[in-house]
Amino acid sequence: MNTRNIITDSDPVRHDALRDLATKPGPTVSIVIPTHRGGAETLSDSQRLRPLLEQARKELAERYPDTDADALLAPVQSLADSRRFWQEQVDGLAIFASPDGVRHFRTDRDFVPAVTVGDHPNLRPILPLFTEDQEFLLLAVGRGKVRIFEGDRATITELPLGDIPASDEDAEGVNTREPQITRQYSQTSAAHGQGPRDYNVRNGFLQQVSKGFEALFTNDHRPLILATLEEYRGAIAEHITTVKVLEDIVPGSPSDLSDAQLHKKAWPIAAAAGQRGHEATLERLGEALGTGRATNDPGLIGSDSAAGRVATLVLAERALTEDARADELDAAIANTLANRGAIDVVPELPGNHAAGAIFRY
Repeated sequence: MNTRNIITDSDPVRHDALRDLATKPGPTVSIVIPTHRGGAETLSDSQRLRPLLEQARKELAERYPDTDADALLAPVQSLADSRRFWQEQVDGLAIFASPDGVRHFRTDRDFVPAVTVGDHPNLRPILPLFTEDQEFLLLAVGRGKVRIFEGDRATITELPLGDIPASDEDAEGVNTREPQITRQYSQTSAAHGQGPRDYNVRNGFLQQVSKGFEALFTNDHRPLILATLEEYRGAIAEHITTVKVLEDIVPGSPSDLSDAQLHKKAWPIAAAAGQRGHEATLERLGEALGTGRATNDPGLIGSDSAAGRVATLVLAERALTEDARADELDAAIANTLANRGAIDVVPELPGNHAAGAIFRY
C-alpha cells in the first residue's frame, strides 16, 4: 500500500493512538507548545520546552513524590536536546510522558504553551485533530481504470483491488470491445456504443466492480465517496448495500487524477459527512436526556465512564480549555477511550453544559 501524506511532516491523531495513551499507567506529563516549520525560530522552540520540563519536575515532586521524575522525563529531555528533532516540526507539538515511555504528535495546528501533570493524560488540546477528522473510502471508476483508496484529512492510501477488475477490459466474462461494424444493416440500428448491448456490457462491468468492492468492505463504517462519471453512479451504488455511499461524488473520469488530486476533491465531501455526524450526535444526546440514557451531570459522567457505561462522551469546545474540573474531565476522557467509547467535540451544548454522555445501557 502506498500512503501519501497530504499534510506533510504531521502525525495523524487517531482513536487507537488516543486509546493507547488513555490506558497508560500514570502519572502522565502532558505538554503542548507551538512550533515552526523551519528557519532560526526552530531553535527557540526547544528553549520554549525547557521551562515546561522544569515545571513538570516540580509538580511531579509535589504530587507524586514516589515517582522518579528524572527517569520519567528523560525521553522528553532527549527531544529537547535534539537539534534534528526541532528541524522536523510543523505548527504545534504535543508530548505525553508516562512511566511506560513518551509519545509525541507533530500537528498542523499550534497550541498555547502548557504543561499538565495528573493521573491521566490531558488529551483535550489534540482532541479536535481527531474529532474534526473523517475517515473515508474512495472508489474511483473511469472508463479504463479502477482504483480504491482509504483516506482522512491528512492522508490517502491506495489499496489492493482484490477481485475488483482493474478496468472494463479485465471484467470477467464481459467483452467490452465489439468487432468493427463495417456495414449498416438497418437505418434504425443503434450506433456502436449507444445500443442495448453496450449498455449491458457497461453495467456488467460496473456490477462486478460494485460486488467486488462490497466483498472487501462489507459493513465497514466509513462512508464511501464515488469518483466516477455521472452515468456510472447509479449502476455502482445500486449494488453496494452494506457500505454507506455518500450522495455527493467527485464528478468526471478519475483515471488521469493523481491520489493527491483525488484527495483534494474528496476531502470536502468527507468533511461535510463528518459535520453531519456531529449534528446527529447532538440530536441523539438531546433525545436521550431525561430518559436515563444520557446525562450532563459531571459527577455521573465521571463515575459512569469509569464503569464503562459511557458509549459517547460529548464535549463543548469550551471544555477543551477550561480549568474547572479539568482533572475529572481528563479522567472521563481517558476512561471513555479505555472502554472503547467514542469522543465528540461540538461548538456548544444546550444549557451551556461543558459535557454530556450517552450511555450504553
